[in-house]
Amino acid sequence: MELRLIIICGLKFVIGKQEGFIVGGAYVDSLKDFPHVVALSTIYHTFSEEEGQTTENNFCGSSILNQKILLTAAHCLDDVVKVTAFSGSVDWKKGKLHRIDRYQRHKQWDPKTIINDIALVRLKKPLSFGETVKRVILMKNPPKAKIAELTGWGVTDVVYYKQSSILKHTKLKLWTLKECRKVLSMAPNGTICGGEKNAKKNFAFYGDSGGGLLVNKNIIIGIVSFGDQKPARSLGVYTDVSYFYDWILVQSRRLECSP
Repeated sequence: MELRLIIICGLKFVIGKQEGFIVGGAYVDSLKDFPHVVALSTIYHTFSEEEGQTTENNFCGSSILNQKILLTAAHCLDDVVKVTAFSGSVDWKKGKLHRIDRYQRHKQWDPKTIINDIALVRLKKPLSFGETVKRVILMKNPPKAKIAELTGWGVTDVVYYKQSSILKHTKLKLWTLKECRKVLSMAPNGTICGGEKNAKKNFAFYGDSGGGLLVNKNIIIGIVSFGDQKPARSLGVYTDVSYFYDWILVQSRRLECSP
């Protein structure tokens, strides 16, 4: 595979050219294995007739595109009041804290139909790259694969909703969109599916949203978007990164180069 650099406002993206706590899975021993992963802790507003407006906490994953830009899901930033990022440690609570300068969701993001579930986050100060902090490879035509790898800090137990601050990872079977639509009622354009129909473990769940789905350890092909719990909770829908390749480059340039 041939790699090339694209420089936007002095920051580099790695572009490749082809010649979610995880339920089940295993804990990651060192972030050297997944140095692209960054945790996002968010505070957001909710509203109900009984309680009015309240503030709650949420958790998502993200992937490093360059020193200042992270890739995540748009729904992670709905009604957000504050976003904080943590990098460099499998235990996100021990990671380095980063303030968020601004973010950009897809303008056609629709939480009802869950289309265009993709967003970019800009850090106030650039990341310092090293063994546990590196960028992912972005590809318009990623290699064909039947298995991908997922990481996340989300819920590890779907019965008791147990959580841990330690990163987990698992491998998932990839489905074509056509195959996925035979099982799930909602699988919009610009998505791919991963997992099994009726698995009891090894799938994304709450808190894994926004995390990257990878092939070859460093090529990002998907972003954790949602799961349709009734027909197949363990079969997840992921935003197709290659489908939004041009959007990512254009919006990254605008986000990075804006004052």
